[in-house]
Amino acid sequence: MNLTVSKKRLIFTAVLTLFCVGLVAVNMDLFIYYGWLDERKLNLVLALLICGCYAQSVRVEMPKWLNGIWIIAAFLILPYVMVHIIEFFGGQDAAELPENLFHLNYFWCLVVYLLLFAITNHYRFSIIAGSVFCYLVGAINYHVLLFRSSPLQLTDVMSIGTAADVAGNYVITMNTALLMTGCVTFFGICLACIAEFRAKRRHWYDFVGNLVLLAFLFVSAGQFYDDENWKENNLVINFWNPLQGYADYGTALSLAMAGKYLRPEKPDHYSASAAQEILRKAAENKAANNNKADKNNDAVPAAAGTQEAQPAAAAAAEKPNIIAIMNESYADLRVHGDFTTSVPVMSYYDSLQENTIRGNLAVSVLGGGTCNSEFEFLTGLTTAFLPNGVMAYQQYIGNETPSMASILKDQGYKAIAFHPGKPDSWRRNSVYPYFGFEEFLTEADMEHPEYMRGAYVTDSSNYKEVIRLFEEKEEDEKLFLFNVTIQNHGGYQLDTIGIPKWVSLQGKYGHFNETEQYLSLMRASDTALRELITYFKNVDEPTVIVFFGDHQPSVEGDFIAALKGKPLNELNLEEVQSRYIAPFFIWANYDIEEAYYENISANYLSTLAMKVAGVELPVYNQYLDQLYEAVPMINALGYADHNGNYYYHTDETELTEAIESYKIVQYNYLFGGMNRLDEYYTVKQEEIT
Repeated sequence: MNLTVSKKRLIFTAVLTLFCVGLVAVNMDLFIYYGWLDERKLNLVLALLICGCYAQSVRVEMPKWLNGIWIIAAFLILPYVMVHIIEFFGGQDAAELPENLFHLNYFWCLVVYLLLFAITNHYRFSIIAGSVFCYLVGAINYHVLLFRSSPLQLTDVMSIGTAADVAGNYVITMNTALLMTGCVTFFGICLACIAEFRAKRRHWYDFVGNLVLLAFLFVSAGQFYDDENWKENNLVINFWNPLQGYADYGTALSLAMAGKYLRPEKPDHYSASAAQEILRKAAENKAANNNKADKNNDAVPAAAGTQEAQPAAAAAAEKPNIIAIMNESYADLRVHGDFTTSVPVMSYYDSLQENTIRGNLAVSVLGGGTCNSEFEFLTGLTTAFLPNGVMAYQQYIGNETPSMASILKDQGYKAIAFHPGKPDSWRRNSVYPYFGFEEFLTEADMEHPEYMRGAYVTDSSNYKEVIRLFEEKEEDEKLFLFNVTIQNHGGYQLDTIGIPKWVSLQGKYGHFNETEQYLSLMRASDTALRELITYFKNVDEPTVIVFFGDHQPSVEGDFIAALKGKPLNELNLEEVQSRYIAPFFIWANYDIEEAYYENISANYLSTLAMKVAGVELPVYNQYLDQLYEAVPMINALGYADHNGNYYYHTDETELTEAIESYKIVQYNYLFGGMNRLDEYYTVKQEEIT
């Protein structure tokens, strides 16, 4: 074995060493606790970095047989190390995984290295890129867990543009976990790169060898997704609690498992004719009940869990303007338990009673995934029937799709969407035209936007733009405006610039900085809401405002656990569902009957709003109106009945048949292609009055 030192290597090693020393120096505070230096961790980090740099300072000429063993050992050992690092980032010990599940996690890490080698035929590139990729998966999952209390999903990759837009507004800092695992990865890479591999694709057998390796990897991956393999290893995705699923199976394996469900499965007994029969029966039921509906002034169904009177449909002599506002992270944390604050947070929202329908809205996302809530609202579809973690805007909206916008546009409304953010966030600039919106306005279209925390347009400024758009419409024009706000977007570690009043927690729960910033934002939202409603109270044109939150915020889990009185991983299904509740109301500047909905899901809200407004409903929305009577709440976690009983989607209940029918209709609506029953999802011109 020969060791060779060159000027080029010395320069490279010197630069690498200076970088490593600088990295430690900049983060020296990580090794100091209460004025004492933690020498063990510091020595370990320095040893890993210096030994790694030393390994790269010389060229090692090994015997051919030893060089080959070294290469094979690197490919076999590094994936093993990365499994442990990835699980460490996820807050668990890979050694505690069952043996078969550890091997499957190891398999997917090994696939990354071998796939890179098969494509590039470059040993060192494969080792470096494979290790960095696995490390980044773990590190990103670590931060995603911090920011939204749920793990990284495979479909998050498709939302990378949106993630990049908001990542700068989260506080990401170096910590001991990142530094220590990074040093281990660095040392492993340096040690592996001692071996030499100079083969190039100059001969036909090089290409054949790489093609054979690729074929082997694809066959192995296909075997993994075989149903029998899943049964043998007891692999079942935990759709309702991904965090627990990742703890049970490991991060790498859980990410790979999600690949099985990226493409929706066709429902049992699906056909276009089956969907047509379901919708046809709904139309017949509607026709049969017309006399009763007329007698009751076309009443909206009684709200689940309340004894209040049914709210009447629109009393306006003409069709009202409809303004739908999905307020970012607007939630009432009191659903988890009582707590007190230094000043009221939602006093104006609480005061809204007259001409108001309000209640609890069940959504399918927590701490993020805004587009799925608006997808459910605008289409009346549910993400419950889509693969876990899917963002519908990213994967499934690629052509004209019926929506609340197209329904109202067919009835003479001008359909406008407005979001004071980036136009390409969640592909809205592509999706909204497919939904039938005529215009999409963003932050760039605002004249003088005002910001809070130095990052996001305030709700007050947002509503001023809503009012401006209303005032600029033609006098005889009816407006449907869909507005997605941004003020309350996470993270809640940003500067307090622009927050008018700080809200502090009082009493036994102590102080949680992120929660307090969030509550302070909510108080500002409440003030802005008062401004909006006050304006439209003085508007002569009949106007309906539909207002709802898209999801609860990602604040400290310890605060939610304190309110619940138990750790989050011990919550039952009903308690977990409480984390997916957002407030909603439908308010009109004319007389409608008040009502309270204890439990309704986002897929029904647009139908309810259009009924209140008194516009014509397509057969599909008439079907949803009737489905609500059987299944008042359905989201990605499960469903509930009118008695407040919660079920998993895997449970067989008396509601199963209704849910299976809904699956068939939704599949036709979203994936029907040439066989999509458009006449049932739109309003026929002869029906429009």
